[in-house]
Amino acid sequence: MLSQNLRNKYISRFEELITRGEQIKEDVEIIPKKYYRKPFSSSFEPSIEIPETTKINDQNFFLWKHNCRSLLEQIIPPNSVHRKILDDTNTYWSSESELNDLMSILKALKEDFEKGYLDDLEIKIEAEMAADYMGQAEKLMTEGQTGQYDHVPAAVLAGAVLEKELRMLCSKQTPPISTVNSKGDKLTLNPLIDELKKAGLFNELKAKQLRAWADIRNKAAHGEFDQFNRSDVEVMIKGINEFLANYLT
Repeated sequence: MLSQNLRNKYISRFEELITRGEQIKEDVEIIPKKYYRKPFSSSFEPSIEIPETTKINDQNFFLWKHNCRSLLEQIIPPNSVHRKILDDTNTYWSSESELNDLMSILKALKEDFEKGYLDDLEIKIEAEMAADYMGQAEKLMTEGQTGQYDHVPAAVLAGAVLEKELRMLCSKQTPPISTVNSKGDKLTLNPLIDELKKAGLFNELKAKQLRAWADIRNKAAHGEFDQFNRSDVEVMIKGINEFLANYLT
């Protein structure tokens, strides 16, 4: 899932490529129609008309087209119906008609991208499931039996949701981030956080917050109940909900 900064970066790239496409279109050379007479033909034979044509700058066009395909490869989900567009643009000729077609595609996909229609359906489903589990964690906090450690189950559940969604985010990066180590063991919360930070999904400040919640989850799971309190878990649940809202919607 894209952060807002990265989403804005892609939108800016769309706008840049659309502007460049318009410039290529403006620079299309119009070759006037001509009349051609066959050699040795009589004066009574009509001339052959060669219709008006246009000539596009091939070098600029193919560079622009390559940039367009590169952008679309990154923003169109693998299983999307939009992927056929990439096959349709995989040609080795240039024409004003193809330029116009690709310009229309760029503008349409930019609009879909801005409105969230290119987001991966799997991510949307995952977000709904995560929200449901986080709702259960909140319910545990409000309906659990009052006692010294009644907040512990909520911490365990919220931490499990966070770990699951970090794994999913790793799988959705380009290229996907491995969620196992060199021995084939699953990465735990902190290594997952480090890998996603390294990939640029979020900064060190956000990573520090995630590590704090991971620490609470680990302490809850290992019986170190005196190392955190109810207020810590409330902050944890609120923070994880905000994180999921920003990265899974």
